[in-house]
Amino acid sequence: MAGHAKLSPSSAERWMTCPGSVALSEGYADSSSAAADEGTAAHELAERILLGAKGDELVGLRAQNGIEWTSDMLQDVLRYTQSVQALAGAVGDALMVEQRLPISEWTGEADAHGTADAVILAGTELIVADLKFGRGVVVDADENKQLRIYALAALREFEFVGGPFEQVRIIISQPRLGAWSEWTCTVAELEAFGDEVKVAAAAATNAPDAPLVPSGKGCKW
Repeated sequence: MAGHAKLSPSSAERWMTCPGSVALSEGYADSSSAAADEGTAAHELAERILLGAKGDELVGLRAQNGIEWTSDMLQDVLRYTQSVQALAGAVGDALMVEQRLPISEWTGEADAHGTADAVILAGTELIVADLKFGRGVVVDADENKQLRIYALAALREFEFVGGPFEQVRIIISQPRLGAWSEWTCTVAELEAFGDEVKVAAAAATNAPDAPLVPSGKGCKW
């Protein structure tokens, strides 16, 4: 996909709540920060470990963005990776890491994708886990829009490989805050949310008539 999706799962709380924000934000380049760069490096470290690398051997090396993997970062990342590995070992048939998933069916954007940190196929349950490396705000898995869009895409991607799925579990790990949040729903409930995403996406791309709806969560980031 060329460029970043306008209707990305990571900003779904904003564009699903405030469709007009999509047109309003056009022309503004995506910016990064030291915290975001550190988070990107932590995700790469987690991916390497979940794919079989030994964490101790990676300390002192650098991520693709130049950030050095420190022993402190490793200890934080291990809280996430060890929990995911334990969960996958206990219930999972397969663990997919940094899984790129098509989301065009719901957002309507051609060739749009999102990337789930970890997807576990666990019999009749589909599990989507997400690492958040920030130190600030605890992010709740309860009805989390970003993770539910990943779950929708994962459900469609693996519905003929695993399952048949009856339940979806969303997990958010925030190791630096000692937080681990889980939320479950039925496949039918997730599919109903998918219909909501389609409606919101259609409204968001209906510029210049898309409404502006300010909200605490939607405008925060």
